[in-house]
Amino acid sequence: MTSPAMGSSDDASRAWEEAGLYDPRAPGADDRLALLTWQTERGITIEQMIAAHRNGTLTSVAGDSLLRANPCWTLRDMAQTLGTSVDVLDELRRAGGFAPVDSEACLFTDVDLVQFRSFIDASAVFSRNELLHMTRVIGSSLRRIADAAGEMFFLDIEAPLRTGAGGELALAKKNLEAIQLLQGAIAVFEPMFRAQLQESLQSARTARRSSSDLGTVPLAVGFVDLSGYTSMAEQTSPDELLHAVLEFEAAAYDLVAECGGRVVKLIGDEVMYTTIDAASACEIAVGLLATVGQHDTARPRGGVAFGNVIAHGGDIYGVSVNRASRMADMAVPDEVLVDAEVVARAGDHRFEPAGRRQLKGFRKAIPLWSLVRGGSPTETRGT
Repeated sequence: MTSPAMGSSDDASRAWEEAGLYDPRAPGADDRLALLTWQTERGITIEQMIAAHRNGTLTSVAGDSLLRANPCWTLRDMAQTLGTSVDVLDELRRAGGFAPVDSEACLFTDVDLVQFRSFIDASAVFSRNELLHMTRVIGSSLRRIADAAGEMFFLDIEAPLRTGAGGELALAKKNLEAIQLLQGAIAVFEPMFRAQLQESLQSARTARRSSSDLGTVPLAVGFVDLSGYTSMAEQTSPDELLHAVLEFEAAAYDLVAECGGRVVKLIGDEVMYTTIDAASACEIAVGLLATVGQHDTARPRGGVAFGNVIAHGGDIYGVSVNRASRMADMAVPDEVLVDAEVVARAGDHRFEPAGRRQLKGFRKAIPLWSLVRGGSPTETRGT
């Protein structure tokens, strides 16, 4: 079945009605007819419309087709063209976060062929394990970007149209417009990646300049979370909870950037960050305590440690990472606990002894200090 000829509106209407896409007696029939006519003018086939209607995505089929235009390659054909096996390409796809597909199905585009060729070329330089790990990092990072873009569309465009006077055609046009805009935004990725890569290399070199061990990096690691977040989530509306989380994320990203640090990960009510020097890590923690957590049932608290960490795949691991996390769990609301290495390296920041503490998972109790946010501490820089 092909798209009905645009020269006969009656024939087109009958074809759409027979396909279950259009009912002239249903509410909103005129809007549905206008939608189907507009999609046909854009080259959307009736088969595509039927599949989209079955999945409940009829208003987004035009935008979706723009994302994956003209799939003409099977996985097997690409493997033969690239001189590799289907298993290798399937392994790369799984590492990128994609489920297995029929190797004989025409699901891939010329752009996919270029992408796979880049991976195959990279395998001549990098080890298989490192290449797959990097692919997982890229895939998971891009999926988060894609999810954020989709959520932005649903919140700012689709939700108002669904609750307002907008019909299916208006929603479909806005969907296509958003996809076109986001495709243009892809041009932002390369210059931003180049700038981020430059920052990353400079930071790594600076951090390692006094270390002969290239397998680890001496860094300050900070964790700040919102104590009482679970109670707040139960007591507030979804809109209020989202506002609180976005406020926390914005403050974290801004403060970490201002202090020359890096947000390693941000999961709901907790941020994990690194800095080259301990003083900056303390500055970030103090800043977060001062600017977030205004809700009565959720107050910020944190932990900062300094030491050699293992950096790999954009994440960090090691004893000081675990120590900082456990210290944040132990801190009371509006408190930042730090270890001896931070106290020794934190410049003009002041600290009050917080006693020897037994951190979960650690064999021995260790001395901790509480970071002073202002005023005169009762005692500073103990041992």
